[in-house]
Amino acid sequence: MEICGDRIVKFVLYGSRARGDYDRESDIDIAIVVRGMTRELKNRILDAVCDIELKYLTPLSTLVFSEENFEFLKSRERRIALDIEREGIPI
Repeated sequence: MEICGDRIVKFVLYGSRARGDYDRESDIDIAIVVRGMTRELKNRILDAVCDIELKYLTPLSTLVFSEENFEFLKSRERRIALDIEREGIPI
């Protein structure tokens, strides 16, 4: 994503689409981990995601994490972080 430049640490597809067990009603799960997250940057990322949803009429379920927050979730073995690590396909 141009918006983030070199601050993207991880940009992955995860969930049913990554596992291959999706159906036609499934959304597309995306996780973005960013170094040096700010509220402004997160809002710009989510605005860009919204533009993509409208352009392609495709529901995206997007999670945006700071690098520190994602590492914290992994260290606490939170399911969402573990699923993203296990299933994640780099975009």
